[in-house]
Amino acid sequence: MKVLMIAPAAWSPDGHDNFDAAEKLLEESDLVVLPELAGSRLPRAEYLERVSGLARRAGAYVVGGSHYDAVEGGSVNRGVVADPAGRVVAEYEKAHPYGVEHRAGVLPGRPSRTFELAGRRVRVLVCADLWYSARLAAPVDAVLVPAFSVTQWDSPEPSRALWRHMSVARAYEFMTYVAVSDWEHGASYHGAPCAGVTGFADPYPARPAEYHVRGAGVRVMDFERLDALRADRAGRGFVS
Repeated sequence: MKVLMIAPAAWSPDGHDNFDAAEKLLEESDLVVLPELAGSRLPRAEYLERVSGLARRAGAYVVGGSHYDAVEGGSVNRGVVADPAGRVVAEYEKAHPYGVEHRAGVLPGRPSRTFELAGRRVRVLVCADLWYSARLAAPVDAVLVPAFSVTQWDSPEPSRALWRHMSVARAYEFMTYVAVSDWEHGASYHGAPCAGVTGFADPYPARPAEYHVRGAGVRVMDFERLDALRADRAGRGFVS
């Protein structure tokens, strides 16, 4: 399965602008992952329409980043997955709002659930939710992470290193692919700069340098190779 990680150059408070930018970055793939808050504060109906439209245009499954959906007492950071026909096939929410979200009244969402995509078990974790390994207790074949890596560092490198190590650790420990889509460095959210941590972690690469590949673009999730890794580790007793 070919997964495309989208990393727009700038974030706009107008979610329509963000989806317009994402459309220009489409490449041939089976699955597209948008970054967190691609929908900004679009009303739910408009957000769903944009995700579904993007999926139809791409002819692929689309993980629609997220948007702030207004609820009683605040908002929830949530998103949907649409199939190539534009039908919503899964929903997810951010369980651990982070940093500026607390001050903005963003409420914790429900923990995401595993769903099936093209016969494989997939889970979407929004940004900081990747930091909580309990979210991956059930076996999954791919973890898809819409992110907005706002950082307090003067340089993006510390955050990039943390995300790289975390992605590889999750991929190897849980024998799963990890695909992170983030905004490019230079984008910002209410004055907080983004580190630009888009990347892909492979638990069983052909070359050691490919345990993690940074940057946007299309990567391949070879599920037969993943199954072979699991069989090999089970045969050596290297399972919990």
